[in-house]
Amino acid sequence: MEIFNPLILPTLVIAGGEIAIALFFFMIFAIIYRRDPTKVKHDALKLAILIGIGLILIAAAGLGKYGLLPVALFLAYFGWQELLETVQIKYGAIALPVLLQLLGTVGIVGGVWGNVFAIFCSAIVATWVAIALPILILRHPPPMHGILTTAFGIVFITIPLASLLTLADSAYQEFNLLILLVLTNDGFSQGIGKILGKTPLIPGISPNKTWEGTIGGLLACLVLGWSLSFMLPEWRLWQVLLLSGGVALMALTGDLIASSLKREAGIKDFGQVLAVTGGVLDKFDSVMFTIPIFYFIVHCKQSLN
Repeated sequence: MEIFNPLILPTLVIAGGEIAIALFFFMIFAIIYRRDPTKVKHDALKLAILIGIGLILIAAAGLGKYGLLPVALFLAYFGWQELLETVQIKYGAIALPVLLQLLGTVGIVGGVWGNVFAIFCSAIVATWVAIALPILILRHPPPMHGILTTAFGIVFITIPLASLLTLADSAYQEFNLLILLVLTNDGFSQGIGKILGKTPLIPGISPNKTWEGTIGGLLACLVLGWSLSFMLPEWRLWQVLLLSGGVALMALTGDLIASSLKREAGIKDFGQVLAVTGGVLDKFDSVMFTIPIFYFIVHCKQSLN
């Protein structure tokens, strides 16, 4: 009996090729910024963490949904903590934030049952309990921004991570494609943006994003989709390319939404749990926004087949 999904090997080969290309670009970056060793060291650590995140997710999902569950619970727990703290910085205290954090975290377990119905049932139960309990316990109206944050957190954190658990178990090759696409878009858009970027994308929300970096990330995702298309025999090449381009654009949108929240709260990072890359929401904002739509497309494709 195989412990890991057999598709993990070809995925790691492709990932290794990507890592080699990323290191090549980083060498160019290091030469350009050789007079600033602190910046080079800082970005080297960010690249190492990005690579580590990708390998951990692929390996954990290779063990199935129960292998990925501890990782997903970690992401949910700290993601909720960061979201609640960010809202409290801007709008003041939220009633019983630890309770909301725990309920939002536990809500992802619906993904273990592996179907859309279970995902949304667990999310709905977690939402209603998280909204009702503060009222019943405190016996007075909780701050409205806490209720709205609960609803947003379920949509932005709990449902995506529950969907990710289901995707890892029912469509491992698509899971790998999603993770590699999002991390590729993140890494290459930043790297190319730092080397070639001159035209700001939306400076009022994310000053460091450029059109050059955005286009570079999109092209890198299209190349990755083409190289991984052999792992998706039931998908036509144009479908994989369309999906890859769509993921790049959705990942960009998720990143801009998170950047908007940080700018509104007046903070640089959501947290520091992932060292120099910031918090969970700093690194996983793109994938959180992308997962539900990606899962819906994959689910529809499987149903049609």
